[in-house]
Parts: sequence; C-alpha cells; structure tokens
Amino acid sequence: MKILMLCTKFSLLESDGWLTNDLAAAFSEQGHDVTVVCLDWSGESSAQTKTLYENVFVINIPVNLNKFEFFPRSVKKLYKWFWASADAIPFVSRKISAQEVDIFIGFSPAATTFWLQRYLLKKVRPKFKYMILWDFFPRYHAELGLVPRGGVYLVAKYIENTAVNKYDVVGVMSEANVKFLHSEFYFPRGRVEVLPLWGPAVLADRVDRAAVRAGHNFPENGILCVFGGQLIPGRGIELLLNLARSVKDVLPSVLFVVAGKGPQEPFLRRELEKDELKNVRYIGQVPRDQYLQLIAACDIGLVFNSGTVSVPTFPSKTIDYFRAGLPILGAVEEATDFSEILQYEIGAGYSSAAKNIEQIRNNLLLMCESEVKRKEMGRQGQAYFLSRMTATSTVEKIIAAAVMTQ
Repeated sequence: MKILMLCTKFSLLESDGWLTNDLAAAFSEQGHDVTVVCLDWSGESSAQTKTLYENVFVINIPVNLNKFEFFPRSVKKLYKWFWASADAIPFVSRKISAQEVDIFIGFSPAATTFWLQRYLLKKVRPKFKYMILWDFFPRYHAELGLVPRGGVYLVAKYIENTAVNKYDVVGVMSEANVKFLHSEFYFPRGRVEVLPLWGPAVLADRVDRAAVRAGHNFPENGILCVFGGQLIPGRGIELLLNLARSVKDVLPSVLFVVAGKGPQEPFLRRELEKDELKNVRYIGQVPRDQYLQLIAACDIGLVFNSGTVSVPTFPSKTIDYFRAGLPILGAVEEATDFSEILQYEIGAGYSSAAKNIEQIRNNLLLMCESEVKRKEMGRQGQAYFLSRMTATSTVEKIIAAAVMTQ
C-alpha cells in the first residue's frame, strides 16, 4: 500500500523519534511505501527531503517566523497556527507526485495543516482517509490560555471541524474521547473509534541500574520518580513541585527527576534554587534511546497534568513508562478516563484527580511501601502495552479500518 502521513512533528533522527516516527517505521516494516509531509513547528530544521527506516520518504518544511520578526507575538501565532501550511505548498508540490495513495493519515490539530491537507487531498486522491485526533483544538488550547476566546476561537473551531470532517474515520485515545468528540464537533462525518497511543513493539532493554544512576549522580538505593516530556503549560510541573515539597520529610529517600525541555524551563530552574526542593533534580533534554535507559533505572513514572481543563487526555509519556516496566503515579483532569484505565483495567499504578494533592501524596506513599508491588504493576503495564499499544497493532487497526470502509 501507498501511505501518506501529514503531521507537525517528525524527527529526522531515527534514534530520537516521535510517535509519528514509530507509526511510519511500523508501516515500512510491513512492506508499505510511506511518504511523510511534516510542517515542522519547532522551526529548528531546514527544508529538505530524507529517507528514513529504509522506505520512508520524508518531506520536511519548517515553520519560518523570520519574516515576522518585528510583528507582535499574536501575529506570529496566527501565522503559525493558520497560514504557515499554505506557504509550505510550493516546496511540497515539487517533491510529491500526483499519484493516488491508499491511505492518507492526518493528525490533530488539523487546522495547523489545513491548506496543506486541502492541497494534498486533491493531488493524491486517497482511497481512504484516517484522522488521529489527540488534541481537541481549539478547546484544549483555549483552556490553557494558548488561544484567545471570542472571534479567533470560533474561526479556529470552524477550520478544525472543516478539516476533521474530510476523513472517513477518526481515531481517538479512549472512550471518554469518543464522547467528547461527538459533543465538541458539529458534524463528525467519519466513523469514530478508539485508537490507543502506541510505541515501538519492543520493550526497553535491561540496564545496569547502578551504572545509569551513577552516570547521573543519582543515589544508588533511593526511590527515583521520573517525569519526562515537554515542559509546557498543562503538563503539571507546578503540581510535581508541590508534591515534592509535601513529601520531602516523610519520604527522604525519594528523588524526583525531571527530563525534558520547553518554555517552562526557566520557571523550573528558578524554583529548584530553593532549599525546599533539594529532592528534585532537573537533567534537561535526553535523547529517546538514552531516555529509555534512564527511566529503566528509575522506580516510578510520573504522569501529571494541570487538571484544569475539561478535555479528556491520555498522556503519551505513558508509553515509554510501560515499555520500561515502570509503575505509574498519575494526576490528571477529572474529565479523562485515564485513571480508571490505568488503575483498574491495567493495574499498572495509581491515579487520581490533579486537584487532590492529598490523594496523590497518599498514592505515592503506597507505591513507596513495596518494591514487589511496584514491579508487579510494571509487569502489568508491559503486558498491556504489548497486547494493545504497539505501533504494529496500530498499523493493523488503521488498515482494517480502510478495508472495512472501502
């Protein structure tokens, strides 16, 4: 089959990929011909083409804000969210041929690639279109203060709805997301199904825990709670710091490790200068292959968010924690079914509402009581991942949806 993926995140390094990389690689491993068009939001790459995973042709176009250097931040944001994809069309048109593809895969927010999507759908005439919807744009972003309410919000929602309704099937992360989709989108034309998050169909390698810990100057015998991911609004950084403050005396052997980067990094560094947070260590961005070694040497994976949004989420950092066999301590918004799935369906940790700091603290105390229990939870997470959340199973589900629709 010929597969075309359109996204805003795709690493040009095989060793440090995103979920989009894992999906493209899984399609390629099964013998499919894959093309990826990436409108790179980081702006840190160059316009280029590259072949990865032996049979994945990547067309990469960075969002270039240089021409808006002297414009207000609001203008830059509007360009990035709604018009950059139009400027990418000339480069893409020279790199992609007008041939019919079997499966076209888009990712949310669809509004950010609206003009590219419109152009590509006309050029390649896909037999089947699948939307992977993770972010309920612009609702989620407005609740985090990233998109203003009012006219801009209504226009953004109209564009997002228009883009999503071009797809035959819309895949969301959980049943709570299915219900929210039907309430949030005016006319969901395509069939809606649950498509769990995914990762490479291999578990993290066993590591020499003592050696990995020594390499980061971590205590050999302490309990390490790791938080990995983007340091952006909504990811629960403040909650992590509050939890660390509340347990520093009752759990002196616990060290909180933060790995990642993002706009909240300066705030985090300032906070960690305080003596009351000596039980928190920030190590910066870690490449994915090294990150897996790091978390495999830890004891508990932290899945936190702000808990202030009404949009149900299913944090992607869960994947690598499962692969590494880490039990999870969760603190999420009340709207999601993540806590029920993690704690009762999988049995891979404890999770509660982010606003309930006392319950989060009690859950951490429970997890710190028994290493045997933590390892059992970790095994449960690994088993669930292998049965439901590999990139291979995701490929099979998308292909099955295409066959069913045609």
